[in-house]
Amino acid sequence: MSEDSQSTQPNPPNGVSRDTFEGNRMEDVPLQQIHSQLLREKEEPTENFSPMPLTLMAMCAVLIFWAGLYLAWYSGDLDPFRFDETQRGASGIADAPREIDMLALGRRVYNQNCVACHQSDGRGQSGVFPPLVAADWVQEESPDRIIKVVLAGLAGPILVNGNPYNNAMTAFNRLSDRDIAAVLTFIRTEPTWQNNAPAVTPEMVAAVRAEFGGRTEPWTGPELEAIHGPVTSR
Repeated sequence: MSEDSQSTQPNPPNGVSRDTFEGNRMEDVPLQQIHSQLLREKEEPTENFSPMPLTLMAMCAVLIFWAGLYLAWYSGDLDPFRFDETQRGASGIADAPREIDMLALGRRVYNQNCVACHQSDGRGQSGVFPPLVAADWVQEESPDRIIKVVLAGLAGPILVNGNPYNNAMTAFNRLSDRDIAAVLTFIRTEPTWQNNAPAVTPEMVAAVRAEFGGRTEPWTGPELEAIHGPVTSR
């Protein structure tokens, strides 16, 4: 190389030459030491999830089993056929029998069992299900006929307020004497339904059940008329 070309190359600052890359490269040993320090600070991520401990699974199963037993043993007051929304909770054993609002109970029993056919307003469905509002069947002095209908059901043609109906009513003998008395009391005394008949007591229902409770076939209009005569309202 000529002397002129060498003179054109820049001189290093302060007269100190730079280290070459080969001189600055990191050896394997220092690099491994740095990696080992990083590994000590944070674990490498792993794939998938860790399995749930068997102890935790067993505790959950025992808790669910206990909850089922608890609901089975202590949910009686939430039974739709036993719960009475008119009563307030109280601690201890009551000193006197609970007083039950038969109208409130009867309204609840009606809403649970009767609204599908007779409707929430008691007016039924024209030509299909008879009304209970201002109905001659409902307002008879004696409730025995309608108690029989509730216990065993009713099938075939009948006249309600002079209008013909020909359908079937299912039996509700699964209801208690108190519930049947309550729902009939509600139907027979509800002012907005234009009915004004005497209330029905559980003892009245029990007497009819004792005599006819074993009946498995629904009543017919002619059968009931043979026992009670023509339907006459008060």
